[in-house]
Amino acid sequence: MNKKKMLNVVYLIFLGVLLYQLIPRTLNNLHSEGKYLPSVNTYNLGSNVETLFPPANGNAITIFWATWCGPCKLEMNRLRSSVEEGKIPQDRIFAINPFETRDVIQKFLSQEKFPFQFIEAPELIKELKVDVTPTTLFIESGKITKRSSGLSLIGIWKAEWLFR
Repeated sequence: MNKKKMLNVVYLIFLGVLLYQLIPRTLNNLHSEGKYLPSVNTYNLGSNVETLFPPANGNAITIFWATWCGPCKLEMNRLRSSVEEGKIPQDRIFAINPFETRDVIQKFLSQEKFPFQFIEAPELIKELKVDVTPTTLFIESGKITKRSSGLSLIGIWKAEWLFR
């Protein structure tokens, strides 16, 4: 087989693997949009008090993240900057870590300062089938209006637009 044919085969295999990964994630994201989330009391890891999630009225952003996830930290830093610039209210951002223990999360929070509400919501993780970080939900009056997974180049603009 010549070099050009070999590169085409490698490209097709790569494309197949990529589609195998992206199609289920995209379908899961689309399936979540339009769902209403039940209000539940959750434990806020930052303040050690119970918090109502999602907020009873108004808009909210939820980011599913992990301490080891570089794209998550990038998205969280973008959200922090928008909060500091007054574009997003800090009490409307909820961060949920579906993969790590409370101790690991609290150790991370003692070293990194983010103006979000870090909550535990295991029932939500199961219901929404979150298996990729970062996954971001845009919530309007308890309804998921948009869900995206992975690093988003325009996600921060969508987030800021949600609060205009």
